[in-house]
Amino acid sequence: MSNDTEPMAKNTLLGKGWTAFRFVAFGVFGFVVMMSAFLIFFTDMSVLDHKRGYSTSLGLLAIFILGAVMMLYGAGEWGRWGYLFVFFSIPVSFLVSLVVPFAREEAGVIVPTLASVGTYFVVQAYYARRKRPGIG
Repeated sequence: MSNDTEPMAKNTLLGKGWTAFRFVAFGVFGFVVMMSAFLIFFTDMSVLDHKRGYSTSLGLLAIFILGAVMMLYGAGEWGRWGYLFVFFSIPVSFLVSLVVPFAREEAGVIVPTLASVGTYFVVQAYYARRKRPGIG
């Protein structure tokens, strides 16, 4: 006879497989979608002749946000919307490193890395503070 109150055994291999699939399918693909939309949006806005119009640019902005939300799900942080700032800091720091005239080629990787790591620690501290009893 089986007892219905006993918890079912968890299949950890299946869970790890799902986590890996989710990370690649949503996290990595979301990063590619977000950065591609950002680069196309940036090149569209930098060209003076807007043949495609501004509605295409708004669509690219929506695809950019969709890619960031896909990364949020792929990283397993769904519902923690503050982590979007970490993802948004990557293309923004790329843009800053392109605009700053004295930035060298080495800054192309260092600046976005430092920006995303710094933003990650700020967001992580925010959620750790909210987790403490008596706050938020």
